Amino acid sequence: MAFLITQSLVSAWAYLFDCAEGQEDVARAEFERTLHRETGERTEAMQAGIDFENAVYADAAGLPYSAPMWENGIKKVSDFIQGAQVQVKLSRPIEVDGEEYLVYGVLDALRAGIIYDVKFTSAKGGLGGRDFYGKYLDSPQHPFYFYLVPEARAFCYLLSDGEDVYVEPYFPNECRSAESIIRTFIHSIAEMGYLNLYREKWVAK
Repeated sequence: MAFLITQSLVSAWAYLFDCAEGQEDVARAEFERTLHRETGERTEAMQAGIDFENAVYADAAGLPYSAPMWENGIKKVSDFIQGAQVQVKLSRPIEVDGEEYLVYGVLDALRAGIIYDVKFTSAKGGLGGRDFYGKYLDSPQHPFYFYLVPEARAFCYLLSDGEDVYVEPYFPNECRSAESIIRTFIHSIAEMGYLNLYREKWVAK
């Protein structure tokens, strides 16, 4: 039997240890929802991110869209993914400490050996004057996607505020392995008493 594992699940777990002070209960509730595979209500920020992403895909494909407030950011991000495959669904088995897992992910865009992931921020102040360097350093997303696409030579986060774009690249030789991340995750949720719930809800089909 294999168990499904995604970067979003591991990110929800990681946020337990990296959330803002006072947000611990919110982070735990979100992780538990993710473990139960429940879909929460979309916040305004989440919907904005989805709308921005869809507009980027449309622009890259030469299709019409309506988002005049983000026009500059959409153009700058879509320039990176012109001609790319988008929304690429991939899975790949992995064995960790004798257990079988299935790593699954959806790549925003893949072109010429580079994986792109579109991010949107509606935070006050946008990108102006803020230092985002290393923002995604500890994210499990690029290590998992490098595992899913072993021939990839780079992963680029494309973060936009609808006006500009910040690019944060990573390379295979400078990130943790998917195996080590999964091992840490499994050991942690076992200590927290969540392992049986994970195994119940995340059986790979």
